[in-house]
Amino acid sequence: MADKYTEKQLQIHDSNDSQAVKDDALYRLGTHLEVIPCGEDKLTNEQRETILNTARDKQS
Repeated sequence: MADKYTEKQLQIHDSNDSQAVKDDALYRLGTHLEVIPCGEDKLTNEQRETILNTARDKQS
């Protein structure tokens, strides 16, 4: 069963051009999926990739 919150944040990430909006969605996903700790709002490229991969794997 798909996680609706993860679906929503991926949709927000994928449909926006603003890096700030994308990072906010990724931060929410990362903390929701327990990939990053709360409070790490400055994401590295490696964290962005890890969060996206984890979220998309969970949706499969």
